[in-house]
Amino acid sequence: MQSRRIIFSLLLLQALSLFSQDKLIQIRPFGSNPGNLKLMFYDPGNITEKAPLVVVLHGCTQTAASCAEQTGWNKLAKQNGFFILYPEQLILNNAENCFNWYRSGDQSKEKGEPASILQMISYLKQHQPIDSTRIYVIGLSAGGAMSSILMAVFPQVFDKGAVMAGGPYKSAESVVKAGPAMLGMVSKSPEDWGNLVREQNPGYRGRYPALLVFHGGADPVVSSNNANQLIKQWTDIHHTDYEADEHQEQFKGHEDVEQSIYKDQHGRDVVTYYRIKGLGHAVALDTGHCPNQGGKTGLFAVNKNFHSTWWAAHFFGILKAEYCITGDTVVNAGQEGLSYAAPFHENAYYNWKTPAGMWITSGDKTNAIVLSADHTGGYLELTETRPDGCRYEAPALRIRVKE
Repeated sequence: MQSRRIIFSLLLLQALSLFSQDKLIQIRPFGSNPGNLKLMFYDPGNITEKAPLVVVLHGCTQTAASCAEQTGWNKLAKQNGFFILYPEQLILNNAENCFNWYRSGDQSKEKGEPASILQMISYLKQHQPIDSTRIYVIGLSAGGAMSSILMAVFPQVFDKGAVMAGGPYKSAESVVKAGPAMLGMVSKSPEDWGNLVREQNPGYRGRYPALLVFHGGADPVVSSNNANQLIKQWTDIHHTDYEADEHQEQFKGHEDVEQSIYKDQHGRDVVTYYRIKGLGHAVALDTGHCPNQGGKTGLFAVNKNFHSTWWAAHFFGILKAEYCITGDTVVNAGQEGLSYAAPFHENAYYNWKTPAGMWITSGDKTNAIVLSADHTGGYLELTETRPDGCRYEAPALRIRVKE
């Protein structure tokens, strides 16, 4: 018995020593594993303090490795210092290697695949310096539907989550009902959708995760009505209405990307939706060498000049060097000499876009500008292009004008 313990300890140490290598490592055992899943883990090897954990769930016919390669998550993890857990399905569980999002036995916290994934998270928290307040989940297709399940049954675990080409929690509870759900034939009121989540958490008084949704406008596999139903569910969970508070028809100049934001009664962004025109059942990428680009095109990954992985990381708040504009967010009507700036980089080109009621009086095309205000506020935007051709878009700064 003692020799077995020594061998097990040596094998565990060997596995841990491999974590810093630039590849996924399988860890076993990690628990009773009622859903019979694999734990695949990525450690960028440069983490010295408590760091976030992102749970990334692959789509049907994919593996953890192909998902990592196509989405580009590992590149961002190395740049920004966070861990990634890639739960992986086994073909023994599902002939198409899908997570079983539509089975009632895999939709609750006590059993099945959700219970296995929670065991993975618990194991990693015990063995790695993971910040328990910064755990996130994102998935594509069946992985996106499983992301909905995880956020619904473990709201206390996840700070935020994202669903790509997925659907709401319990849109189907059997194999027979999965097809109609994917075709967008299941619709409910926001309250009815919300009740399905609340029933899983009786007595829970904490906050539910904020939600990010990506869906292709030309998805032939999962109807975009699933995105609408998902938004209904999570706006209701956050006690707000199913009406966007902000909408951009062409997000950051991307002709094919629409952004809608839903806020709660405190003005917090609780649901953000990117609808990507012309995109089928796939992850949208912006392949390239720049820090805000990445991924690899494939069967379920398409170059759309929009790196959804980077925008998901931005939504989660796990990008280390967040590029931002500084300056007053509340100004007086007619006020002059308003200063705004972004970090300076030599030989960079700065392109500012001011609100309709404001104009630049000095510093245009530089990192620091001076504005004058009329009576109308809005969003101040900036795109910086550096000598290597990489473009950086600062989060828009909302400026309110007081009369």
